[in-house]
Amino acid sequence: MPDTKTRASRVSKQEVEEAVGTRGGVSAKMRKGALAGADFAEGFDQDLFAVQPVAAAHPNFTYHGGPVVSCSTVYASFWGDQWLNDPASTMRAGRLAQYLKDLLASKYMNILSQYGAGNGAGGAGIFVRSGFISSVATNLDENAIHSTIQACINAGAIPEPGSPSHMAFMIFLADNIAVDSANLGAVMCEQNGDTAFGYHYFYTTTGGHKFYYSVIPGLTDACLQKSCGVDAGCSLHLAQTQEQRQTQVTSHEYAEMVTDPELTAWYEPGAENGDICNGEAATITVGPNTWTVQRMYSKFDDINSNGAIQCVVEPANPIPKLAGGPASALELADQLKLVAPDSFARLLPLPTFHFDAKAGTYQVDKKEMQTYSRRLSHPLDLSHIVGEIANLVTAAEG
Repeated sequence: MPDTKTRASRVSKQEVEEAVGTRGGVSAKMRKGALAGADFAEGFDQDLFAVQPVAAAHPNFTYHGGPVVSCSTVYASFWGDQWLNDPASTMRAGRLAQYLKDLLASKYMNILSQYGAGNGAGGAGIFVRSGFISSVATNLDENAIHSTIQACINAGAIPEPGSPSHMAFMIFLADNIAVDSANLGAVMCEQNGDTAFGYHYFYTTTGGHKFYYSVIPGLTDACLQKSCGVDAGCSLHLAQTQEQRQTQVTSHEYAEMVTDPELTAWYEPGAENGDICNGEAATITVGPNTWTVQRMYSKFDDINSNGAIQCVVEPANPIPKLAGGPASALELADQLKLVAPDSFARLLPLPTFHFDAKAGTYQVDKKEMQTYSRRLSHPLDLSHIVGEIANLVTAAEG
């Protein structure tokens, strides 16, 4: 666990400059960040970071006024031909999609409610859809990632985000795909110079909306060894399965993405909530499934335990919103409660989409679409419903 001693601190300009460029990603090292954030060094005023003696271990972890995702619409996006060409990878893709559904339903979400990101287990977000994107380059940078996402939007495979954006687009890369976004400090699964095991970021779509996404690489043994070298000091471990590594990183990135989607909301100099507890693995059990996650920083527990408890996994109840956080409102999470659960469960998830990044084509498997249609209409026959809808429209027009 991080240092839990009561302390008084005063952050120096040098410390802040060293912290610049560290937020947003999963570092290979324990309890470290890995991606660029706001530039605190420019116009630095040391007095703004003077901290009086306090009991909490992380008194500088505060809300900075940026957007928080109140109820996320989660997509699982699998990039690379391996996901469909290799049966074991196809099975893993299905399990990762199930993991996201279970994560949203779990008490892990009770940690994030204190930051204004949902109302706890079952009220933090909804899993909308899975998708496979083929013909993806084996080496990506931010421009390639943004253009691929935009192509999916243009083709109708994924929707244009609204305003405010509730998008949580989780990108899982095939084992042979590396990322070199040097401008962000995110180098993953390259031959050398690796800096991260995953990261989250955003861009503005051609429609003018913010699109929030996370990138999780293959995290093979070779990827870990290139990034970390010495297993004992690594935030992921060779003894873990590939799935366990990916689910651990996913929980880290999802928690940061919804509480700090534009790197302007909840953080301390050099770290988001996931970074403070980076590498602290735990498990959650939802129904028949047990998953590996990362413990997540809870400012509520940090304050109320005088720094003794910082990283938690499954609070029994949603943690109340912290003072000084984003304003309350009737948000999407509250609106969803007005929908009958049984009816809503029939609508989601939507059928899996397939998008060819090279050809720019989008399709849905016909058999899966038929299964989805039967699920929507059960126990009635879909043809009867279609006919009744047609009659209704005709009557309305008349």
